Order: sequence, then structure tokens, then C-alpha cells
Amino acid sequence: MDMQEKARGKMNWFDRILLKIPGFKGYYEKEFRRDADRLQREFIVKQLLDGSKSLNDTIQAVSRQKNLALLTEYDLFARRLQKTSNEIRYADRGYSGFFDLVKIRESELDAIYRLDSEMIELAGRFNDGAHKLSAAAAAPPQLEELGQHLSQIDAIFAKRTDLLKGYRE
Repeated sequence: MDMQEKARGKMNWFDRILLKIPGFKGYYEKEFRRDADRLQREFIVKQLLDGSKSLNDTIQAVSRQKNLALLTEYDLFARRLQKTSNEIRYADRGYSGFFDLVKIRESELDAIYRLDSEMIELAGRFNDGAHKLSAAAAAPPQLEELGQHLSQIDAIFAKRTDLLKGYRE
């Protein structure tokens, strides 16, 4: 069950009445999609930051080993992870005002929603890999695997940004 279906199941009687008002349903559906998008992005960031906690534990272990080369590599990765998390957290919601040059239509909101769903899956893989990293000895090949997940998330996020700016896939 996805986020939109889950939220629809929790609609109260007042929300259902609002959907019956002519002309209001389209507006309400757009707002509904935007809120679901925001919730999905918050979940993605939560997954990434949960993995970040495990990464910080590993960084502390590497620091105690006084392995400066590996510590530098982990620190750069942690900064990259923070940058990606912030970009996703503070991304546009797909709102377009009446006089905005670029209009966000329902089809674009649906495409953005699908991209967010892909990022959720990748963020889950990232989180799992980060927990394995902290449990195992610090090793650069494991960090490379996490980096690949993060690169995929960044690529999907770039597509999402392009859609919001009015570029087509």
C-alpha cells in the first residue's frame, strides 16, 4: 500500500464532503498529492539519517584506529550524505502559483511521486548497507556500495528537480 492510498483511508467525513463540491475536487487532489510527496521525502530523509548514525559510529571507530586516510574518505562521504539529505528535505513540493511560468500538472505530480517511491526503495537499501557497515570492520568496498546507492538517489532526485523546473523526461 502506498502513501496516497494510506492517506485516503484516513480521510474523515469532512474531507469526503469536500470532495463532492464541484471544482474543489481537483484542487484538493493536488494538495493531497503534494502532502503525500512531502511525507515520502521526509521518510527518505529519515532513512538516510538513520544510516548516517551508523556511519558516524564507524567514523568514530576509524578515528580510534588513527587511520587518517580512511577517516578522510568517510568524512567526505558523510558530507555528501548530509548534502543529499538536505536537498531532499528542502526540495520543492510541486506547487505552482497562478502566475508562475512553469505549471505543475497532475501528470508531473504523479511522475514526481513515482520518482520519490524509487528513492524510498534506494534509501532503504542504503540504510541496510549502513547498518552492516557499522557492524563490520571498516572497509572501503562497503563504502563504495553505499556511494553507489547515494549516486542513484542523487540521479533520481535530479530527474525530479528537472520535472519541477518544467523539463520533460
